[in-house]
Amino acid sequence: MKESVYLATTYLKLLLSDIELNIDLERALDGKLESLLNDEFIYGDTIFDVFQQFADSGLDSWLLRFGRQLSVANHGPLGFAVLSAPDLHTAVNIVSEYNVIRTSAYTCSSQHIGNRVWLTTEDNTGHPLIGRWMIEASVRVAQGFVEAVMAHPLGDAASISFVHDKPDYHQELESFYGIKINYNAKCNALSFPSSWCRVSSPLSDPDAFQTNLQKCRELKLKLKVQSDIVESTRLSIEHFLESRISGEQMVPLPSLEQLALKHHCSSRTFARKLLAHDQSYKKVLESCRRQYAVTLLTRTHASIADISYVLGYQEPANFVRAFKTWFDIPPASWRRQQNPK
Repeated sequence: MKESVYLATTYLKLLLSDIELNIDLERALDGKLESLLNDEFIYGDTIFDVFQQFADSGLDSWLLRFGRQLSVANHGPLGFAVLSAPDLHTAVNIVSEYNVIRTSAYTCSSQHIGNRVWLTTEDNTGHPLIGRWMIEASVRVAQGFVEAVMAHPLGDAASISFVHDKPDYHQELESFYGIKINYNAKCNALSFPSSWCRVSSPLSDPDAFQTNLQKCRELKLKLKVQSDIVESTRLSIEHFLESRISGEQMVPLPSLEQLALKHHCSSRTFARKLLAHDQSYKKVLESCRRQYAVTLLTRTHASIADISYVLGYQEPANFVRAFKTWFDIPPASWRRQQNPK
């Protein structure tokens, strides 16, 4: 199971209404359920533990047990953007572009081939069980989005394709979708006539659409920054420094261990990921301190001791020593050189 795979915690919360699934969740998460519900996403190994517990409990299909709880509104800003979109064409593009704000377990894309649209999903988990269950759920999510805009079931004009073999529960699955399913196909997809793209959404609202779309953009940008481990580390350290400058003393200097926890991996894995970018926690920290030291020395009249405190040094002497390694001169002397009288 890939560490980078995540799934919105909202979907975990939907399972709590099912007593049996709730028991499985508690067993799989070993007392961590309450704390996980406070997070925006669940990640790699946690997703594996949950799905594997369901499988060990005899569940054949996660979708058949859980899928009827899914609605467009469960998908947060993505769902609201789809509902308020002007037409199906726009809605499909929104799903393809912004599904990443809900999960990275699969990737969505759409293409027009002949007189049909193919809304495809590709597994990113690398796990045969979780991958199959997530793909089946992803197609149901896509179906729900299209039906919300069309305002009726898709019927015989639509079709579903799965790369995997026909499962034992294929009859129940086809009844659940209400759409013909093809197995051992070239891609996982929901397909429908291109002419549907011109259908206007009954809930179209230009103002609401722009608001929801902007929220989707912001969430995608936030996830992109978090996925860039070097930039995320830098931003965390800069947040600490900015809080010191503004007088907030409650924000501690983030340690390597805390940053690793934020990225849902061990300290060793986190350090290895930084090293892959020719960086380390110490290098990023020193780069930020150097940048802010220069700014504070040139743009403020703060004392060396105060600057030392802002930068998170326990003693001013430690700051002076570090500054001399950067510029071969003490900070007070460097400041006088920048502001000669």
